[in-house]
Amino acid sequence: MTDVAVSSIKVQGHRAIRDAYGETLVDLGEKMDNLVVLEADVGSSTKSALFGKTYPERYFNVGIAEGNMAAMAAGFAACGKIPFINTFAVFAMLRAADPLRTLIAYTGLNVKIAGAYGGLSDSYDGATHQAVEDIAIARAIPNITVVVPTDAVETEQAVWAVARHNGPVYLRLSRAVVPTIFDATDQFAVGKARRLRKGSD
Repeated sequence: MTDVAVSSIKVQGHRAIRDAYGETLVDLGEKMDNLVVLEADVGSSTKSALFGKTYPERYFNVGIAEGNMAAMAAGFAACGKIPFINTFAVFAMLRAADPLRTLIAYTGLNVKIAGAYGGLSDSYDGATHQAVEDIAIARAIPNITVVVPTDAVETEQAVWAVARHNGPVYLRLSRAVVPTIFDATDQFAVGKARRLRKGSD
């Protein structure tokens, strides 16, 4: 674990994590022509629709069918594509749990699961859309790497790192506008945490 000195933590504005995610997907699409994006009819919420506007031939809105979306992603990955599947975190880990577990994780396919609106960040839509159990579910499934970025800068770096990481990844994202505390000099790496400060509780 890397410590970040408390004195170095300075808020550098505020930005929504979902905006950083969508814009970074577009950048990835330019560099990686084997990247495909699947969406469960919430593209404007997850911001993956930005990818769809730029690369419509590589963007698939499957409707409200999260399990089918995960199965389709497994097929894409088996054919050498790098699929990012997008829905709310609660639906990614509950509605799509069976194909995520059996088709993707157990076989180690290179699928990226972007769970938007994680935690209580979707307070506006009520308890059915809030995800408090998604990390526990993802961590209990063998072979899934879990990545939870802190702010928009770390989200951009995490999306690039996740795309380059071989194997299934659950990328847990937030809806909220959050303080920006990292900058481009703070490098994200899969599998390494950055502790902002030590605590005693």
